[in-house]
Amino acid sequence: MGTALGAASSIEPQTPGLVASIGANDLPGGFFVCEAHDQQRIRYANDYVIRLYGCTTYEQFLSHVQGTLEGMIYFEDQLRIINAIWVQISHDGKGDPSMIGHVVYRMVDVGSAIHYADVRVRLVVDACGKELLYAFVSEVNSYGGMAQGAKAGTSLVIPANVDVLTGLPSMRYYHEHTGKVLAQAAIDGLAMADVYFDVDHFRSINSRLGYAGGDEVLQRIAHALCEVFPNELLSRFSDDHFVLVTQREGLEQRLDQVHDRVARIVPGMRVELKAGVYELERNETYIPFAHDRAKVACDSIKGRYDRTFCFYDEALSIGEDLHEYVVNNIGSAIEQGWIKNHYQPVVRIGTRLTCGIEALSRWVDPKRGSLAPAQFVSVLEEAHLVHLLDQAVISRVCEDVKKMQELGISVPVSINFAPIDMTLIDIPSMLESKVQQFGIDRNLLHVEITESSLAEDPEHLRSVIRRLHDLGYKVWMDDFGSGYSSLNLLKDYDFDVLKIDMEFLRGMEKNEKSRTIVGSITNLAHELGMSTLVEGVETEGQFEFLKLVGADMAQGYLFSRPLPFEQLVSEFFVRCPPEG
Repeated sequence: MGTALGAASSIEPQTPGLVASIGANDLPGGFFVCEAHDQQRIRYANDYVIRLYGCTTYEQFLSHVQGTLEGMIYFEDQLRIINAIWVQISHDGKGDPSMIGHVVYRMVDVGSAIHYADVRVRLVVDACGKELLYAFVSEVNSYGGMAQGAKAGTSLVIPANVDVLTGLPSMRYYHEHTGKVLAQAAIDGLAMADVYFDVDHFRSINSRLGYAGGDEVLQRIAHALCEVFPNELLSRFSDDHFVLVTQREGLEQRLDQVHDRVARIVPGMRVELKAGVYELERNETYIPFAHDRAKVACDSIKGRYDRTFCFYDEALSIGEDLHEYVVNNIGSAIEQGWIKNHYQPVVRIGTRLTCGIEALSRWVDPKRGSLAPAQFVSVLEEAHLVHLLDQAVISRVCEDVKKMQELGISVPVSINFAPIDMTLIDIPSMLESKVQQFGIDRNLLHVEITESSLAEDPEHLRSVIRRLHDLGYKVWMDDFGSGYSSLNLLKDYDFDVLKIDMEFLRGMEKNEKSRTIVGSITNLAHELGMSTLVEGVETEGQFEFLKLVGADMAQGYLFSRPLPFEQLVSEFFVRCPPEG
């Protein structure tokens, strides 16, 4: 696997003048000099270092390590070790002779034997203003074996204030130094900001690349952040979360820059790095919850592909208050009946008769008024409480299906399940319990699973879908086209209905590509044995096009908005009767 830094484009010979001035071969240990930036090209290494790598000449040594500091380090350790060095020598002032980085890393000699090198690094500014790294090396130990066997049983020594995986400062370091950084900024009259970074759908990256691959992605993200925000207070807090204190000026451009770099980290796979920003007032030297507010801003754009960063503002503050209210009151909302079901009809395109309805929840609160799903569903998902909502919705669905059966109406209801539901509840068992409790037919309940759910735990999800099919339930894939891997996922899962994301319909009348895509997806679904449902249909022109391409079902404001159950039965079914 390639590295982010790359090899030197040319290898410079050892400079005799530099050797003479240093007298480094008289030192009791190893010593080398490299450039501090770009590719960290090596400028000098003494005989001890050359022998440590099993080489007999300086030229052989340079060739073996590709002329760079990166090449001196075992490939699995490169990013985090280089990051760790910079954390220690650059965060508290350049050129400070007291600032010495200390790491222990693995190296590979020309015979492929693995050694541990104990290195202390100092940042030095020479007479021409060029920054160099002076490194003092001693070998800790060595053992035989090939480089491929180095992974087992090995460990690295990185200081406690540095995150072991990425080499960035730890959370403790961040908290200890935030006040100092802001105090200096206040003296300098600089406006500052706290930035919270989060990787969208990181679980899907782990699922696709494995945990080792996910770790490397985090290391490369850390390196990209270091490149765009050099010498800033940047920390990895946990998992795929990074926090930064930086100057406010020009921040938007730098956030775009790091987003674009991170997006290209994995060939053939787009990595989405979201950022939330909390702007600090001038002369503020300590904001204990700055990164929490930045996190709120970041969370507000997760799952959106049209936004890469968001600034915290008063509207988000109100949203934060609502977030707390929803989490604290979901139990009361269910018990007191504040959670209401609305139903949006689905029509058969060929007949324009009602062929199904989709259950959607509303929260009618005595204090807050009517809350739309966007205001509480994602909050409950994040708090791992959404299964309580879904169980309440299903109970009401079963009640309403029972009422329709008593009226002689047989219309199936589709129910959405959040990705986190797959781990919080046993969906097949829960549905079976409700079917038995209310005495309704299984074929009147359809299960909608969003595309984003498919990457969370593929094996578990396949098992859930198999059990649902075995029991007689139909399973739909919701929001098809909202992610990046839709076509690839279709071959791995068995769905009865493909629900095409409404984004494809925007501007369809003027966009030939949109029409081509919808037509192609419809044909593909039919060839795979699936029906198609297109949501978001708003115009007769869109509806006529769906007829033309052979789509099966449609849903949208052209037919009806979501309606309360009583209005659905007494009004909509009158003008658009159920089929069959």
